[in-house]
Amino acid sequence: MSQGGYTQTILLDANRLSSEEYSASNLAQTDTAIFTNKVSNGITIDIGDQVSIQSAHIAQRGAGGSVIQMDGEVLGEKQITTTETVNSSYIGYEKLNASQGYSPTGFAYETSSNETQKVKMKDNEASIVISYYKTTNGENNITLPRNWGSASMGNATQGGDPADTSHNASFWSASDSYSKGLNTYYLTASHIFTPDFDDSIGRDAFNSASCNVRKLKQDNSKYTIFKRSEIVYRQSELSSASNASYLQPVPTKPDPALGNYNRVLQKVKLSIPAGYNSPSAISTNITNELIKTEPTIKIITDEETISNTGNITAPTSIVNSTIYKAFPCSNYSMFSNSGATQFFNSSLLDGTPFNVGNNACNTANAVNYLTCYSHIGFKRPHLVESGRGAGAYHGNKITSNIAGSASGTAIIYTDYTYSDEVLLKLKRFFDSQRLYPELLNHATDATNHLTNYASLYPNATSASLNASFRKEARFLHLGLSGSGNLLSSTDPLGSDMYMEDKTTNTKTTPRTSASDGSSIPIFFYYNESSSHLTAEQTTGDRNDNLAYGFARKHNGLIALITEPIGGIPTEYFGEQIGARINASTKIGYDYHFNAYGNAAIMLSSGFAPLQYYGQIEYNQGPDIRQVYLGADNALLNFDNIQSRFELSNLHAPEKVGNFYTAGDPNPSPNVFAPPPSSQAGQDCFKINKQLKYDSWSPSMHPYEVIDLSGTASEGNQKTFISMNSNMVHGLIYDAHGGVAIEDMGIDERFWERSIWGILGFEYGQFNASGDVENIKNINNRFSNDNPNSSGITTNAEVTSLASQQFHSNPYGTNMFNAMLSSNVNFFNTPQNIAKAGSVWDNEDPDHQVAPAITINAESTKIIANELPRKLLKGYFLINSDILDSANYYQTANPMQTMAIVGKYSAANDFISYDGGGAVFTATRRKTITSIKSQILDPAGGTANVGDNSGIIYRIDKIISTDLKFAETLMSQMNQK
Repeated sequence: MSQGGYTQTILLDANRLSSEEYSASNLAQTDTAIFTNKVSNGITIDIGDQVSIQSAHIAQRGAGGSVIQMDGEVLGEKQITTTETVNSSYIGYEKLNASQGYSPTGFAYETSSNETQKVKMKDNEASIVISYYKTTNGENNITLPRNWGSASMGNATQGGDPADTSHNASFWSASDSYSKGLNTYYLTASHIFTPDFDDSIGRDAFNSASCNVRKLKQDNSKYTIFKRSEIVYRQSELSSASNASYLQPVPTKPDPALGNYNRVLQKVKLSIPAGYNSPSAISTNITNELIKTEPTIKIITDEETISNTGNITAPTSIVNSTIYKAFPCSNYSMFSNSGATQFFNSSLLDGTPFNVGNNACNTANAVNYLTCYSHIGFKRPHLVESGRGAGAYHGNKITSNIAGSASGTAIIYTDYTYSDEVLLKLKRFFDSQRLYPELLNHATDATNHLTNYASLYPNATSASLNASFRKEARFLHLGLSGSGNLLSSTDPLGSDMYMEDKTTNTKTTPRTSASDGSSIPIFFYYNESSSHLTAEQTTGDRNDNLAYGFARKHNGLIALITEPIGGIPTEYFGEQIGARINASTKIGYDYHFNAYGNAAIMLSSGFAPLQYYGQIEYNQGPDIRQVYLGADNALLNFDNIQSRFELSNLHAPEKVGNFYTAGDPNPSPNVFAPPPSSQAGQDCFKINKQLKYDSWSPSMHPYEVIDLSGTASEGNQKTFISMNSNMVHGLIYDAHGGVAIEDMGIDERFWERSIWGILGFEYGQFNASGDVENIKNINNRFSNDNPNSSGITTNAEVTSLASQQFHSNPYGTNMFNAMLSSNVNFFNTPQNIAKAGSVWDNEDPDHQVAPAITINAESTKIIANELPRKLLKGYFLINSDILDSANYYQTANPMQTMAIVGKYSAANDFISYDGGGAVFTATRRKTITSIKSQILDPAGGTANVGDNSGIIYRIDKIISTDLKFAETLMSQMNQK
C-alpha cells in the first residue's frame, strides 16, 4: 500500500468593517485596532496544520506621503502654574454713569491667584504656559511711580500747563509737571538703579518752578505683566467693607504697590490630530490655535445716539484671540487728580476706615484710581516674584546698631529666623539677582558709593571686577533714609513718595518726614561654594560655610557679613564716620516701584481729550479702559528648504504706521497732514522713532512741537518732528509688546517622544541650563540662534543688510548706501561754504533733525535644531487568538504575535504586509468559530489605525490520500 496526500489552503478574510465591534460595539468608536470576525460553520484545525498571515493591509490616513506620525499617546503628567481667576457680581459690559464705567470682564469684582495644576503630556498635544509683556516704546504705558495721569489735571493750571485751552497743541508740548501727576521728588542716585532712569526737567507744585526729576526710560525694554490679586471694576456693586478692604488691604497707609501681584500666566493647549499629518497641516493647525478668535464683545459706553451737535456714540467692539487680548488699563478720566487725592485721603492715612457710606462718590473715584493699577509691568519679573515671596511688604529689621567706625568689618544682624524655610525663600531672591547682572555690576562702580569692592582690587579691569562681584555679593533693600528706623512694624519698607513735592518737601497729605523715603540696596557677602549647605548642616560660623552661601546663625537668627566685599560704604552712615545704622532699621525686599531694580509701568489706553491740533476728539476716550497686548500673528511654519519647523512672531511688531492726521484732504495751513502710507501695515523696526501723536501718555511730556516751514497750499511745506526727549536716540524700537513662553508643557524625560521632540525642537531651546551667569532674560535681544533664556520670545530680525538703510535724509527717506547714520541740521535759507580754510561759515540751523529711520523687518525665529521625525515607531505587531500559545517575547512578556509589519512599505493611506513571515504549527486539534485580531504598536499598546484595516489569515491543512486506491481495494477483498 502506498500512502500520499496534498495540502489544502484556506484563506480567512478578517477585516474591521465586517467585524462584530464595528457593527455593534462601543469599540467601533474607541479602538479601531481590535476586531473580531466570525468564521461561518467553524473551521477545524488539526495537529500539524500550519497557520500564518497571508497578507495584511493596515489603514492609516496619510501613510506613505511626506507626513509625520503622531499617535495621541499619553506620556505622563506635568505640573504647570497658571493664573486662575474667580469673577463675581456679573454686570455686563455697559457703563453705568460717569463715575461707574464698564467692566472689562463683565463682572464687578474678581480675585486671582497663581495655582499649580497637572496636565497630560502627549505625543500630539502640549499645554504651554505664556506670560505677557509690554515694551516701553513711547505708547500705551505710564512709568511708575506717578501720582496721576489726567489730561484735565483736575482743573489745575500749574506747572506750565497752557492757560489758553483753545490751542490744544500747547498742552501736548507743555513740560511734565506735578499738576500732570509727575512725582517731582528727586530720587537719590544711590537709592535707585540709575541706568533705568533719565534725568529730566519737570515743574513742581509750589510755584511752577523748573525742577530736576528722574523718569524711567522709554527704551523698548520688555515689562512682564503682573495682575493684582483683587480688582474692583464697579464700586457700587460691593459692600462698604469690601471697598474699604480693597482700598486698604494691609494695615498701613494706602499704597498701590503694597497689593498682592502675580505674574499673568496663561495655559495654551496646542494639539495635532492623531495619525499622519503633513508638515503644512501641522503648521496650519498650531498657528490657527494660536490666533484663534474669541466671540466679539461689545462695550457699551453709551446708547447709540446722535446729539444736536452731530456727535455719534456707539458700542466699542473688542476681539480677543488666544494670545492677543484687550487688557484692563488706566485711562485719563480714572487715573485722575481727584482719584489720587481721594485714594490718599487723610482719613485713610491715620488708619481709620474710609467712610464709604457718607462719601460714596469719593469712594468710586478712589476705587477707579486704584483699579488703574490692576495690571502692572515689571522689567525684572523674577526679582519681583522672588522678592515678594521672600517676605512681607514691611520687611524685617536689623537687631543691633552698626557703628560707622566698624564699617569695614560690619556684620548685619537681622531678625530673620535661621531656618530652611526662610533661608530658601531668601536664596530664591538672591538667585534671581544673577538673572539681572546689571544690578550687581552697577555696585562695583566706586562713584555710585554702593560698595567698597573696587578698593579691594585696585588693578582689576571693570569686566573682571564685575564678574567676581556677581559671584561674591547679593543685596537686600534697607530703609536707611529719614526716620526709616522709627517706623512701626506695619509701616512699609521704602516709599514711592506719592504726592510729595521736591521744592516744598510737603505733601497733600504730609509724611512724617520730608526726606527721601525710598530704600537703598545694601550688599553683603555670598559664597557660591557653600550655597548647598542647609540650616541643619552648618551654623555659618566661618566665611566658607555660610548656610545657602550667605547666612550666619546668631541667637537663632540670620546674620549677614560684609567684610569679604569691603564692608559697608561710609556714605551709609551719614556725613560723619561716627554715625551709625540704628537697630530696628528695616531690611528686606522693598515692594515699591522706585526700589532698586523694581522698574515698573502701568498700562494705558492711549487716549487724550483732544489730539495735538485740537480738531479730533475720540468720544469713547474717557471711558475705554483696555488696550491690546500679546502676539497678534504668531506663526508655526515649516521651512521646505531646510525641512525644519520654526516658531516666530511672538511679539506684536512696530508698524510703519501713519501720522494721526494722515489723509486729511484739505488740512489747514498750520496742520501737518501727510498722505497715508502705502506701507502703513508693514512690520518694521525704527531708529530715532518718531511718534505719530495718535497715542498719548503723561509720561511722554513734553511732546515735541511740530515745526512747519512753508505752506501746504503752495506745495512747499516742510515738516520736522523732533524725537521725543523721553525716547533714546539710536535705539532699535521693534515691538509694542508680546508673549514669552515660560513652559512648553513637557518634561525633559519625555521630550523626545513629545509633540515638540517629534517636530525637531530640542529641550534646551526652551529651557535655560548651565551656569546662571550664562542664562539670559527676555530683555536681551533674540536672534535665530538658541538663546538659553529664562522665558523665550521674538523680536525684529536685524541683519547687516538692514544697515544700508540706516542712513536717512532729514525727511526720513532711506538712502540705501554704506554710510553711517547722522543727525542733520536744516537751514531754511541755503548756506555757503566759507572760501578760506575749512571753516564752515553757517548760521544756526532752523531745524535740528534726528532722521527717523524705518526699516521693514521680519521676526526672529526659533528654528528646530533637528529634522522632524516622520515615524514614531517603525513597525506594527499583529496578534491573534488563532494561536494557542504565545511565542513572541517582548521584555519577557509573551504575546500571541503572528506577524511584524514594517512601515517602510506604506503607500496611499495603507501599510501593506505581503506575508513571508513566521509559520506556526498547530499542536492540538480545535475548531475555531471566530478570530480576534489586534494591531499593536511595538510597546504592546493598541495602534492608531483606521476602520479599513484587514488581515488575511492562511491555514494549510495536510490532506492524506491513497495514491493506489484500486490496488489497495482488491488486496483488501482477497484477504477476505
